[in-house]
Amino acid sequence: SLVLLSGLCLAETHDDDVWFKNTSIEGFVSQTAIYSSDYNFLSESDDTVSLDMWEAGALLSTQVKDQLTFSTQLLGRKVSEASGNDIRIDYAFLSHPIYQDLDFTLGARVGRIRSSFGFYNETRDIPHTRTGIVMPQSVYYDMTRNSFYSADGLELFVYNDFDENRLSFQLFFSRPLADSDEVADSHLLNPEDLKGDKSILAKVAYGSEIDGFRAAFTYYRPEYDVNITLKDPSSGMNIFNDNDTSFYSETMLTSLEYNQLKWSITGEYSRHKFKANVPAWESLSPGAKALMPAAVTGIANALTDGIYEESFYLQGLYRLDECWETYLRYDQERVRGSSMDNPNTHFDDINIGASFRPDEHWLIRSEIHYIDGRSRLFGRDNTFGAEQDPYWTAAMLQLAYKW
Repeated sequence: SLVLLSGLCLAETHDDDVWFKNTSIEGFVSQTAIYSSDYNFLSESDDTVSLDMWEAGALLSTQVKDQLTFSTQLLGRKVSEASGNDIRIDYAFLSHPIYQDLDFTLGARVGRIRSSFGFYNETRDIPHTRTGIVMPQSVYYDMTRNSFYSADGLELFVYNDFDENRLSFQLFFSRPLADSDEVADSHLLNPEDLKGDKSILAKVAYGSEIDGFRAAFTYYRPEYDVNITLKDPSSGMNIFNDNDTSFYSETMLTSLEYNQLKWSITGEYSRHKFKANVPAWESLSPGAKALMPAAVTGIANALTDGIYEESFYLQGLYRLDECWETYLRYDQERVRGSSMDNPNTHFDDINIGASFRPDEHWLIRSEIHYIDGRSRLFGRDNTFGAEQDPYWTAAMLQLAYKW
């Protein structure tokens, strides 16, 4: 017996000395067909069927040593004809518990980390882990997906389990990733030398993802430094330039969900502020500003005064059986103080969809969108005119595989 016990202890000690154990490698690929009326939506889909939108990823996770783990994902995707194919390291971070007992864990992550924004930002990368071909554009907009999804920094996390429910808190200090195409498209800038400065994300959540209620509140504020150029829309000439501009984006997001075995209801409400510091513009005299083209003055004033958005979505999902599910979502975004007569300042989307999962690997999904407004459309893929109809539709069909 003593010999057997000694052998077990030696085996256990030897196992603890092993590096890179419990390693898993996974992957996924998807192809989406999109047809939209009047506008290009995530592809060159205006009045035609487009196969531009694709996604593919390779994921690796391993237990480096003891409780130190490493996770990374290489992602390739295309959602805009102008920006083209994009291949990037989506995340790559080390994670380690600082203190841990049966119900309580305090830990830290360092590296390029997925931002824990709302319920679904951390799981929006793989088609199988999200509801819908596209996420609710009011909250998880694809216009700034790369800048928004992950950042380089340090995250502290703590959680305590109470039976089936978990109370968690995350605090993420980072340098935001900067995608010039995305920022230019979203905020009327023509950026040069765009650099992430600093950001903070804080999130508290309570509940169960499987049964019953769960709730979360997220605060997120990334800041950037950038050189900007404002052009006269009528002539295309550069009118104003500032090499010392900074801006921040501030979002407060409230998330609620109720889950049952056969169905779930989810809603998230966001208040978002975007504000720029443009010293060269703010130093101009009122007379000098009056000589500027009206469009340039309007953009500069909007940037320095701040742009305020209010948005939410409400989604219901019903699981018909182990293979089939259907969902209905209403998605709304508004720029505060704007008129509904301006389709560039709002986005209302009624989304009806269904998913079929014949096994754990394959996914077939289709959905139809009835949309009013253009504020979530890519400006780099569209030219907007006053004569264009603000009411439009989009139909999508996606085939995805994971292993």
